[in-house]
Amino acid sequence: MCNQNGVIQNLLTLLLKDDKLAKRLEFFKINPKPQKDEKIFFPTFLFILSSYSQNLIMIKMKNQFLVAMALVFTLAVSSCKKDKLTQSANQAIIELAADETVDALVDSLGDFIENPIITDATEDMELEIFSVPEILDTDYFTYVETRGGRKDSMIKSCSGVLVLVRENKEALSKLFAAKMACMKSNHEALKGMDMKLRGEAMDMRRALMEKHKAAVDEIMGAFRSGKITEKERDAKLMEAKKNMIEGMKKIRASIREKVKNIKERMEAAGKIKNCEKEYLNGVIEIIGKENYAKWVRCHKMNFRKGKR
Repeated sequence: MCNQNGVIQNLLTLLLKDDKLAKRLEFFKINPKPQKDEKIFFPTFLFILSSYSQNLIMIKMKNQFLVAMALVFTLAVSSCKKDKLTQSANQAIIELAADETVDALVDSLGDFIENPIITDATEDMELEIFSVPEILDTDYFTYVETRGGRKDSMIKSCSGVLVLVRENKEALSKLFAAKMACMKSNHEALKGMDMKLRGEAMDMRRALMEKHKAAVDEIMGAFRSGKITEKERDAKLMEAKKNMIEGMKKIRASIREKVKNIKERMEAAGKIKNCEKEYLNGVIEIIGKENYAKWVRCHKMNFRKGKR
């Protein structure tokens, strides 16, 4: 009779590399030498095979669990990589229009300041000078939603899904304050020069209005005294009105020419432009190109000079 103990033990040694099962074998202390009652080894062998089967089932379940976990992890990593690539791809395809770049906005701002809006002086209204766009003094990011907050209706309809984290808004507020400090002295100098020019325009308008009033009084006096007919009166009044309108236009042209020839004004405008350029570059750095594209498409028109 062959050595069943040796065969079984060698077989199990080859098949089983599991530490727990090895301990079970040691527990039963299988003796490779034949015993008197060889039958005792068959129940032992059956028990070991049963344990081995259970162990195989546990190993199989463990392996299935590990395979499932590996699959989930692989999918998660793949998803993360996909999202990252998609985001990178989206970032790559974000192209700003020619009028949306920082340089384009600063150029528009420069044109606004250096060639300001000057309204016509009229019989009823004084001449006005608008040389600083509203956006220059407005922190529009104050109204942008932070995560979990409310959206301002203007920003929502204009910027869509422009949502910033609190840290972004705090950084933007500091950046805006730095811009205001940067251009403060030049901003005030610009306003002072514009006020002086407007004062000159008001004096010219006042003199023109007095001249026109004197002409009208003279015409009406001549009509009342019978020196001119009603038809002649009306013609002279129309001529006086025309002269006044042309005089008002000359005031506007005169102020526009003075604006262009004030060297200090051009210097102040240049420094303000530099402050704004630094600010806009900082905005891109804080919120990223994608959010900047949403914002600039909403507000780029505010940098341009309107028609008045």
